[in-house]
Amino acid sequence: YNDIESFDAAVNQAGDDLAGVVVSAFKHDVMIDQELPDPTFAKHVRTVCTQKDAALIVDDVRAGFRMALDCSWSKVGVEPDLSAWSKAIANGYPLAAVLGNDRFREACEKIFVTGSFWYSAVPMTAALATLDQLEALDGPRVMDDLGNTLRAGLAEIANSHNIPLRQSGPPAMPLLLFDDDPKFKKAYGWTAEMVKNGVYFHPWHNMFLSCAHTDEDIAKTLDVADSAFTILKQNFEM
Repeated sequence: YNDIESFDAAVNQAGDDLAGVVVSAFKHDVMIDQELPDPTFAKHVRTVCTQKDAALIVDDVRAGFRMALDCSWSKVGVEPDLSAWSKAIANGYPLAAVLGNDRFREACEKIFVTGSFWYSAVPMTAALATLDQLEALDGPRVMDDLGNTLRAGLAEIANSHNIPLRQSGPPAMPLLLFDDDPKFKKAYGWTAEMVKNGVYFHPWHNMFLSCAHTDEDIAKTLDVADSAFTILKQNFEM
């Protein structure tokens, strides 16, 4: 990821058989620090796909609408040929979608796709309402502001307890990891204390801000985090 040399080697290995390149919105593997896309790398992938007549496909299932109202790679100035969406698109109702540019319009008109819940009206209605709200509120900006407040607050509190805390990924999809915690014992202990007080964090998976969160929610989270850091330091003699 973000490695042009490795990407070019894979492209060369595929040769003339390269039909498409699938990328994630950003590196969001579990249990390791997240990594945002490098603009130089993203633009290189776009150039290579255009030269090779291969489809650039962005998997926006997890990150969609949290970084941008458009495809997440629009943040680095790159537009894909196809993109995959789900999760937030209908605010939790079961729905997925594939979007594309005009390059694939004619081909899509020649295929027939169906499924058991193809004509479910409720998810479609929920998606329309969700998209309207995201646009009206500028959802990515709201989540980014909340996430930045949360990130800055957690960093300040962790530093006050002298506890090394790593935060990575976009503010709307935070991941928190502790140093010297290979089996996530600190993470499990800290998140357990958070849960006891009504704040739900994950010990090794990225999490999601939403437009439903408020400044009061963030303030409560930081207050609970302060107490949880105190107990964590006592339990681990940090």
